[in-house]
Amino acid sequence: MKIFVPITTLATAFLLAAGISFTASLSAEDLSDNAVCMDCHADMERSAPEDSDKPRIHTDDGGFIVEPHEMWSCIDCHEAITEIPHPDDAIGAKVNCENCHESTPTME
Repeated sequence: MKIFVPITTLATAFLLAAGISFTASLSAEDLSDNAVCMDCHADMERSAPEDSDKPRIHTDDGGFIVEPHEMWSCIDCHEAITEIPHPDDAIGAKVNCENCHESTPTME
C-alpha cells in the first residue's frame, strides 16, 4: 500500500513547523541577559528618578553609577518586563527598591 501525500500538504506542514520554531525563538529571549535589553534600549536617554530623593542608578549610557548594582540584570529591578516585545505600559513601571533594600535608598 502506497501512501500519497500531496506536495502542498508537505509544504504547508513545513511552513507551519518553521513558523512555530521562529515564534519559539522570539519568545525564548533570555531576559536576564542585559545585552538583550540593550539591543533596543542602548540609545535611550536615562534620566534621574522623578523623586529627587532617590539616587540615580544609571549612567547616560546604561551603565551603573552605583557599582553594587552591576551584578544584577535589568529585569531584577524592572520586574514588569516579562516578554519581548513588552507592552508600552510596562516601560514606565516603577522600580521597587524595597525588593532588595530594607527601605528605598535616598540621597544623603
